[in-house]
Amino acid sequence: MAAHCVEARVAQLSGGRRSAGRAHALVALPRLPGGRTPAPRRAAAARPGAGLPRERCAPPRSPRRRLHGLRDPDGKPVGPPRGRLQDVAAGNGAQLRPASRCTGRAAPVSARVGVVGGGILGTVLALRLAQAGAEVTVLERAPSPGGLAGSMDFGGHRIDRFYHAITPADRHLIGLAAELGLAGELRFSTVGAGFFVDGKLHPFDGPRDLLRFRPLSPLGRARLAWFFALCQLRQSYDGLDEVPLEWWLRRHCGSEVTDRIWRPLLDSRFDGRHTELPATYMWARTRRMSGARRGASRREQLGHLRGGHERLIAAAAERAAEQGADFRLGAAVEELAMKDGQVEGVRVGGQTVPFDLTIATLQPPALRFLLPARLEGLLGAYPDRHLGLVCAVLKVRRSLVPFYAVNICEPTPITTVVETSHVVGTEHTAGLRLVYLPHYCAPDSPEQDEDDDSILTRFEGMLARISPAYRPEDVVDRTVQRARVAEPVHALGAHPRVAPVWPGVPGLALASASQVYPHLLNGDSVVHFAETVAAQGISRLGLGAVPPGRTSPGC
Repeated sequence: MAAHCVEARVAQLSGGRRSAGRAHALVALPRLPGGRTPAPRRAAAARPGAGLPRERCAPPRSPRRRLHGLRDPDGKPVGPPRGRLQDVAAGNGAQLRPASRCTGRAAPVSARVGVVGGGILGTVLALRLAQAGAEVTVLERAPSPGGLAGSMDFGGHRIDRFYHAITPADRHLIGLAAELGLAGELRFSTVGAGFFVDGKLHPFDGPRDLLRFRPLSPLGRARLAWFFALCQLRQSYDGLDEVPLEWWLRRHCGSEVTDRIWRPLLDSRFDGRHTELPATYMWARTRRMSGARRGASRREQLGHLRGGHERLIAAAAERAAEQGADFRLGAAVEELAMKDGQVEGVRVGGQTVPFDLTIATLQPPALRFLLPARLEGLLGAYPDRHLGLVCAVLKVRRSLVPFYAVNICEPTPITTVVETSHVVGTEHTAGLRLVYLPHYCAPDSPEQDEDDDSILTRFEGMLARISPAYRPEDVVDRTVQRARVAEPVHALGAHPRVAPVWPGVPGLALASASQVYPHLLNGDSVVHFAETVAAQGISRLGLGAVPPGRTSPGC
């Protein structure tokens, strides 16, 4: 490992050949019987520099084990070679301790890194850091990884909890899928979009539909076309984060387009409060969706990964585990462990799990419960406002709308109608189609606690207005999914615009979806952010170069 420099490791993260698996075992935390005192821990080696690599005694690789909660598209568990998965929530007084690494031989082991959160962000971080030589442990409080990108069982069919789409321009996510051997599992389809205006559905799929878009006058259509072109020509968002979004829209689109189209859409998307948004939001949204339009017809293409985003997370976790990463599910982190102003690990089940670097991937509303009082000031750099999500999911016998998504330009209890089967197909749902009815709202909105039947009645009532094909008897199954915190709202004039990943606290990094800016929050932008943070961590930890004379302490 000493033969590799930090620059080489960072270059590998930038697209070069990934490092081969390391021959060291995973940290296993055995469960001890209740009331039993754990064996004393080996004294930690002195650390002249925070996060520097060191050598320890390491046992051989553990045998292949299944990674709980991860499944392939056929529903079978997938399992990488990895350490034992622990039930850290055991209620019998069980205690956890690091397993002994003394085997009579020395093997180089790098810095210990703890990643709090097992969503796509935490999993990609774990993969890149493990590939660079770190000893990584991922702590996820849920019984399965994935977070908002996870899947669920829906009447015997495994589907995404919330809808996701991939555009042909999502190079970071597509590149990761290819690296993990999933390039052949990506499928792209030509789809359409529509607008619901004045009680009618209007197709909006390419230049021809724009020219015939009846809700707008010819001048309004021309100004809307100009606005789309303007967003494409503008390569940078510099200066836009200080420009009010509605003022910017009125300047370039005019009052007709703004009042008829943009204001209703923004009110629905941001729970009635969009005046605080900067112009960067619409710039980023327009540029992303233009990345879905390819070919001379400029028709929209969207894709999916067979098995959903969960498949990508499972493959990334499997590859990370092959490199030595350990995934602990059901591990609820209670707080950060600090000593002398430095974060030295986390507290799980009343015990400290030590790390040289702890990376918290939680959004601020959850992060605040982990921070000790002396670090609460770090939250001031984050957005004050977040949006939650309440989403009804229907399994139906027939297609309800001819488009992938319908934009609703009037007051409505739902933000949009998304029939994902136009992209994901129906093979995995026995020919039945999936329709998502999302509503973005505040984390403390009444909808977050409203009973499912009431939600379904209101949401399906709006669907019946939009879709003449909707019939209650065609709904085979229905459910409601909720997330109190789905995404941040970056407000106009906020400073700093993005909270720092490295807040100046030794041993701590903060990397969450709240720091993905100005790009929209989606799988591609999260993968890109995770790889950027991982490259910074590799450099800071000095991975790839073991200091001369640094050996493991006596066993």
